[in-house]
Amino acid sequence: MESENAFKNLINKQVVELMGSEVASVYPKFNKKEFNKLEKNLSALELKARVLLLTKGLRENLPSEYPEALKILVKVIEREKLTGFQLWPISEYISQFGLDHFDASMKAMYVLTQRFTSEFAVRPYILKNHIRVIKYFSKWATDKNVHIRRWVSEGSRPILPWGGNIPLFIMDPTHTLLLLDKLKFDEELYVRKSVANHLNDISKNHPSVVVDVLKMWQKSCPPSHQPKLDWIKKQALRTLIKKGDKKALELMGVTGEAKITISEVTLNQKKYKLNDKLEFQFEVTSTSKTTQKLVIDYAIDFIKSSGKKSAKVFKLKSFDLKGKESLSIRKAHSLKPITTMTYYKGVHHLYIQVNGKRIAEVNWPFDI
Repeated sequence: MESENAFKNLINKQVVELMGSEVASVYPKFNKKEFNKLEKNLSALELKARVLLLTKGLRENLPSEYPEALKILVKVIEREKLTGFQLWPISEYISQFGLDHFDASMKAMYVLTQRFTSEFAVRPYILKNHIRVIKYFSKWATDKNVHIRRWVSEGSRPILPWGGNIPLFIMDPTHTLLLLDKLKFDEELYVRKSVANHLNDISKNHPSVVVDVLKMWQKSCPPSHQPKLDWIKKQALRTLIKKGDKKALELMGVTGEAKITISEVTLNQKKYKLNDKLEFQFEVTSTSKTTQKLVIDYAIDFIKSSGKKSAKVFKLKSFDLKGKESLSIRKAHSLKPITTMTYYKGVHHLYIQVNGKRIAEVNWPFDI
């Protein structure tokens, strides 16, 4: 039996009726009765399809002239009766139909973003004219509203989950670096997290650019902002560190090969099945006389449908290990089903990776 809390139910019968009432309150000609008929089609649809259905309903029942329809929708947004995902159909409306009215749409997204994200809606506008969008974003990077500042970074990410890619920004990351520079010491972690994710996007195609940018920021970083930059560096370099990128590791204070020994990696079970926890532990001992910085990750070679294996690296622990000191490390990795992973029967491998180098491994049998 399907849960009432399913993600798709963020758009439900009550949302349809509320949206119809809200639009009708500022535009009495809106055919609320016709719009409410969309309710009967919801049950067979997932979330995005429900959003598109309501977007289509708005298109069919609002004035055909986009500027007039947009003014109505902005008034609906400003009434603040619709909240969160309930506003997604309006975001989609702007995304689909507003490109020929660039400035009005950007200003509408500014209003919308303060109540619901426009990071997806703005992507077609970047693809059409990135220079105009960046001009707006450059001004809004210092906006008093935290959601607007975060939008500047998140909306312009080269590779945005669910939002599609911006090929120009993937090819040439310099287009957005000035935006990130304005946001790097933002008082809100919410904004700085987006900056770090944006840099991590760039690192997948231009690793040296990210390292150089972070070095430049480090040189001019006031002591009061150092903790903010340290956090951004750790998050922005996570993909490069998982790959053992030497320059990224050096920027994190990791120099040279780790001088350590590692005990046998032990597991909590002899074999595993779906929904189990793969728990492992080991001990790291320094063979150095001085303190050294260690970045420890773990990688799992998952068996794919073809029978081949594909490794995925996960963060584990970063710390300073004193000379001759030992530290015991324990971790539990959930084997619960997730949408991005399908588990297949067979012998998988677990690797311990220190400062980018694999130094220990253990096998774990999996039976569905």
